[in-house]
Amino acid sequence: MRLRVLILTAVLILVAFCHATAACAGTPPAEPILRIETGMHTALIKRIAVDGLGRYLATASDDKTCRVWDIKTGEQLRVLRPPIGHGYEGRLYSVAMSPDGRYVFCGGWTGYGWDKTHSIYIFERETGRLVKRLTGLPSVINHLAVSHDGAYLAAVMGEEGVRVWRLSDLSLVGGDKDYGGESYGAAFDGKGHLATTCYDGAIRLYKVTDTSLSLVAKTRTQGGARPFSLAFSPDGTQLAVGFTDTAAVTVLDAETLNLLGAPNLTGVDNGNLASVAFAADGSLLAAGRWVTDHGCPVRRFKPADFVAYQDLDTGKSAVVTLCPLPDGGLAYGTVAPRWGVLRPDGSFGMTRSPAIRDFRASAKRFYLDRTGETVAYDATPKKGLYRFALPGRDLRQIEAPTPGMAAPRTQAPGIVVTGWEGGRTPQLNGKPLALKEFETAYSLAIAPDGRRLILGTAWNVRAYGLDGRPLWQTPAPDTVWAVNVSGDGRVVAAAMGDGSIRWYRMEDGREILSYFPNADGRRWVLWTPSGYYDASSGGEDMIGWNVNNGPDRAADFFPASRFRDAFHRPDVVDLALRTLDENRALAAANAARGGDVRSPSVLTARPPVVEILSPSAGSAFSNPDATVKFAVRSPGGEAVTDVRILVDGARMVEDHPSLGGRGFEPSVLQSKVTLPRRDVVLSVIAENKNGSSAPATVRLKWAGKAAAPAAPAAKLYVLAIGVGAYDDKALSLQFPAKDAQDFAAAMALQKGRLYGDVVTRVLTDGAATKDAVLNGLDWIERQTTQHDVAMIFLAGHGVDDKNGDYYFLPATVDLEKLRASGLPFMEIQKTIRNIAGKTLFFVDTCHSGSVMGQTKRRGMGDINGVINELASAGNGAVVFAASTGRQYSLENPAWQNGAFTKALVEGVMGKADIRHTGRVTFKMLDLYISERVKELTRGEQTPTTGVPGTVEDFPIAAD
Repeated sequence: MRLRVLILTAVLILVAFCHATAACAGTPPAEPILRIETGMHTALIKRIAVDGLGRYLATASDDKTCRVWDIKTGEQLRVLRPPIGHGYEGRLYSVAMSPDGRYVFCGGWTGYGWDKTHSIYIFERETGRLVKRLTGLPSVINHLAVSHDGAYLAAVMGEEGVRVWRLSDLSLVGGDKDYGGESYGAAFDGKGHLATTCYDGAIRLYKVTDTSLSLVAKTRTQGGARPFSLAFSPDGTQLAVGFTDTAAVTVLDAETLNLLGAPNLTGVDNGNLASVAFAADGSLLAAGRWVTDHGCPVRRFKPADFVAYQDLDTGKSAVVTLCPLPDGGLAYGTVAPRWGVLRPDGSFGMTRSPAIRDFRASAKRFYLDRTGETVAYDATPKKGLYRFALPGRDLRQIEAPTPGMAAPRTQAPGIVVTGWEGGRTPQLNGKPLALKEFETAYSLAIAPDGRRLILGTAWNVRAYGLDGRPLWQTPAPDTVWAVNVSGDGRVVAAAMGDGSIRWYRMEDGREILSYFPNADGRRWVLWTPSGYYDASSGGEDMIGWNVNNGPDRAADFFPASRFRDAFHRPDVVDLALRTLDENRALAAANAARGGDVRSPSVLTARPPVVEILSPSAGSAFSNPDATVKFAVRSPGGEAVTDVRILVDGARMVEDHPSLGGRGFEPSVLQSKVTLPRRDVVLSVIAENKNGSSAPATVRLKWAGKAAAPAAPAAKLYVLAIGVGAYDDKALSLQFPAKDAQDFAAAMALQKGRLYGDVVTRVLTDGAATKDAVLNGLDWIERQTTQHDVAMIFLAGHGVDDKNGDYYFLPATVDLEKLRASGLPFMEIQKTIRNIAGKTLFFVDTCHSGSVMGQTKRRGMGDINGVINELASAGNGAVVFAASTGRQYSLENPAWQNGAFTKALVEGVMGKADIRHTGRVTFKMLDLYISERVKELTRGEQTPTTGVPGTVEDFPIAAD
């Protein structure tokens, strides 16, 4: 029953979205807009569409993106980004695709902020280029449909009905404004007819020609007052209709609109079956807000028999949209947000789940400590809570709230708040609390001093006095499922529908800090309103800046990592909640660094943008000699200085193209490469003076003959460095030298197994001088070819200077002369960047030699920045770190190693091969090290791994 309530309340937002008012005016905002980016939608999927052959799926979402997917593999092929604004501007409610898959059409609350009318955007699917904008529409575009022959595009709106365009020249064929309500449904048959729904209770049938749109029939519906979607049967004789205000589904004669009957809805006792479709075999399909104890199924009726049915499982999220597939299967989208495919037999096919954490059940299970710097929130069912402590950047699962943490107060002496759990008319002691029309409240927290209360709604975080008077309201990026107030009453925290948790100043509601925990329970990112951030390993690209390029061009998205030098400021994040003011936090952090740090500008420091034009994602190749065609541009006008082509993260030797691409118009370039005879990940990265682009990446499938087994040919080069015997005895550690020796010895055993040869260089203790380490880095860079593998192992002390720059400490280091005697991280970075082959970096460094019992602790100020830098696509290393964030790593005489090295050596020696495949891949090793180190240290140490997006899993050792 709880599941039913959660899903039903979540989907109430669907009914209200078209009533919101725009807050934007003028042209598309020129300033960059911070957005969350996870590789999947972060808000409900409103509509989906497929091409005529069922190869591609397009999804449109409230998160202001349209995404194109390979429907078989689930791979994201393209993110289509129309211009967006603040508030509702840019939310996408509709999507359609041309039958040949060449074009994607999307609309919603689009264009109103600068045109005072709404627009439909037409994108080229393969390149992501915005090729045309249809303007002048009077209301939000709720649904788009393309005729089966690709000749016409229809749009139905929030008001003023329907419009139809001829796609050959994009001329308007006609429209019908005589609608008495909002319209959400439109469908073409194969005979030149278009049918629409309307909340005035009518179904309309039109004849469409190249020159006119004429009304053929109109009827009042009998199943409900608000018909939502409709669908023609494959033979064009029947028209099914679903409703939002009832659980009914009706079937009409497709020519006369006379009622033919109603399907058997036995057991459908709540919600609705608003989304309907016909499968390729004529089966009728219906789904929506109907919730059972098992979730939200799709009911499928046998062809021409609306009595016999089968309920198909889709999971536990309300189904918003259905789309039949040519093979008889079905694609669907949900509020989760999630999309999936059911095979013709009803079994699960491909599913893409969200990367956001679902806070819908958190209204009373959202905990804060006294300062607000530690937050706890629901984990998956029956798995307790996740707790995140900002000072230590410590994310872990706990069974129950720790002492000092409190849930939201929803009751207090003399304070009675009602109507806030999914209601539009909340009251304080019987007095209404002001909301906007159609605004729904979902969460409540009463301040510890009892003088204020906070409401979280579908649109805002709101504060009220005890007299019910509004004190402030702050727009929320998504539904506010939970709110709480810190024990000292200084800050408000809110858990959002987009998966973020945000802190606001109690005094005036000003946003101070945001936190996004990935649903994987490992990655996270923190950021201030201006974009100063800190992130876990692999977390920094979960936010970035959307930059509009005017009303008629697609927007760009730049991940935060592209501006790491300027915006990665853990020191600013540390001070955000303590100062409750970003500017004060920045000033204090700059003062600690010894002076002002110039405020960065995304607009004046943009890297290039690159897109691969061919080969296309997912395509097969049977000839290793390939030509890569790509487009590169530098949106700020700077010269493109380099282009790199990578295969599985290793730089290829290619015909170097002449560079160009200044400004918005791209230069189309091509380069010849020789690919290995296997499936590969092909990437292109461009550079200008501002840095490297985000990589353009496609996965390719080898379709040639399988290569005959051959003796190992690749060489492995290992540089292992361990320093524990420091000249400064206060820095001494016991096992780094042994760690380095043991790792090198373990990898030397791989000669003749996975590698044709293994060459090691080991530098320990006094031999690991700064010059010797630099020579070692130079050696491994020179020796490793694009066919080889390089491994660098580093154990000892590492420190950050006052500016946040990292140094590894050789044995002879003088901490008073760190710049002269320490090894700067930049030298390691340059080496890894220039290594031609695949590179793995194992790091176990520390800044503390403190002793607890017999266990020495290794750790560093913040290893996450180092991991993210080295694992970025521009550097391309797979990075294994002994600990995460600001944790210590541990060594113990009982292990005769550091915990990390002990697990690492065990893993490469075969224990990581839990499936007994005969190979240990880096992902297997990651899993083994993670679990083994937790076991050894009883959860005190959490190893972490950073993997570039350009690198697929590959074997690094053989049993």
